[in-house]
Amino acid sequence: MDEATCRDISEFVSVLANPHRIRILCLLAEGGRSVGEIAVGVGLSPAHVSSHLRILYDRGYVDRRREWRRIFYSLHDPRMKDLLDIAASLAPSSERAT
Repeated sequence: MDEATCRDISEFVSVLANPHRIRILCLLAEGGRSVGEIAVGVGLSPAHVSSHLRILYDRGYVDRRREWRRIFYSLHDPRMKDLLDIAASLAPSSERAT
């Protein structure tokens, strides 16, 4: 694998290295949601969720659409759900780590 591809993968993985962002992406894998719905679903404040969504949107991981005053977010690429499922199956569980 060439150096540029390795850097791209590293950037991709670094954005996903935040558990809040993983939880947001998992929720969006179930369907599009507003910031408020995401905040309730992941147990964070709307401001905190918005900052994470901004990072995910800027990197192209999520899409957004406005409906009057509300903004709805969804996964940009449905393969993200597959990636999250694979990552979950490869990650050592806390039960196995003890």
